[in-house]
Amino acid sequence: MHSVLNEITRLRKGAPVVIDYRNSNRYRLVLSESNGTKTAYYFATPIYNRTSRKMIDLRFYSNGGRIFASGSNANITISDNVRMENADGSCIVNLPQKADFISDRELHCGADVIYPTSNGIAYKGVIKGKGSLTLDIEVDQPFLQVRCNDRCFALMKEKFRPLMVISCIGTLDFSGNVIAPARIEYQKLTDKKYRLTFIPTSPLGHSILFEANLYENKLFQDTTVESKNTSVNNAFGSVGFIGDTDLYGEQWLYSRPDYSRMSEIMDKRIEKVVLHMPKFNQSRVECSAFKVASRFCSFGSNWSNKIVGDVPISDSVSTDGYQSIDITSLLVDKRMRTIQYSEGLILKSKVKGSGFSAIATGDSYFAPQILEVNFR
Repeated sequence: MHSVLNEITRLRKGAPVVIDYRNSNRYRLVLSESNGTKTAYYFATPIYNRTSRKMIDLRFYSNGGRIFASGSNANITISDNVRMENADGSCIVNLPQKADFISDRELHCGADVIYPTSNGIAYKGVIKGKGSLTLDIEVDQPFLQVRCNDRCFALMKEKFRPLMVISCIGTLDFSGNVIAPARIEYQKLTDKKYRLTFIPTSPLGHSILFEANLYENKLFQDTTVESKNTSVNNAFGSVGFIGDTDLYGEQWLYSRPDYSRMSEIMDKRIEKVVLHMPKFNQSRVECSAFKVASRFCSFGSNWSNKIVGDVPISDSVSTDGYQSIDITSLLVDKRMRTIQYSEGLILKSKVKGSGFSAIATGDSYFAPQILEVNFR
């Protein structure tokens, strides 16, 4: 995500941006339309700083050799390490060398690049000729529970709430296109320190992209499930490889909104709802959404116990870096035209065996999903 307003402008394809400043929800920006309606753009992660209430700007700043940034709920300082801290605690990611300020959008650690996210950083590490990338992380609290799989590493502050999350986005080619997943292996060094190794899953990989963030509650509760790893749950993973890959087999995404984070829209007359999911690859693989037949658990779902799809909702449309799906029929009562509670959707590849679409899940801070709601 380049900026909040930039993403909204892309989705609106040149339509005017007239901000309604009466909004008080940290997850959304509201615009006034020429036809008298309003459009709320709900982001999967908060887009306003928790303390200042100002919109996050996703920029690095340099002052006297000190590099810093502000997330939605994190103060971030960068030198020979990345330090992220808030009232819940702190996390340090040790870098291979001191970061250099290149622009307010990127820092360089030799050939590696650091980008800002909504509450942390994304790191692109060159692995060509090295085979993998290894970094140490350290938190200020001992004996935190580890919740992880081979693509996501979380240190838990509470049973279902992490202090911090590190998630692979994927293996990139020279142009920055995600061509395959990437894997994480970890080793516990002390009660506060861990060594993470990031491994490409394609011999054509030039670099690996991952994101490291302090945790914020999300607008969406979701997880991927996959046919080759039938017991794997990926509740905190930030990317889905929807469709077919050698590593995962067939992968689906289960998702539903957290209605408590959009309470002010519940009594409005809804005209249209569209879910926009950022894409990390250039594949033309399209997806189809289905209403889930019954409630799923984002922390417990896997391929073995997956809930089946029910009624078809709609197919996705690829537009300017997004997979977009009209989910009006899922979330809007036909008669009352108000938001109705739904157990969520299942996202699958439209044509089985056609490849994969690498999309951001509801846990991505680097490229948050956006729920567009037009209402009166």
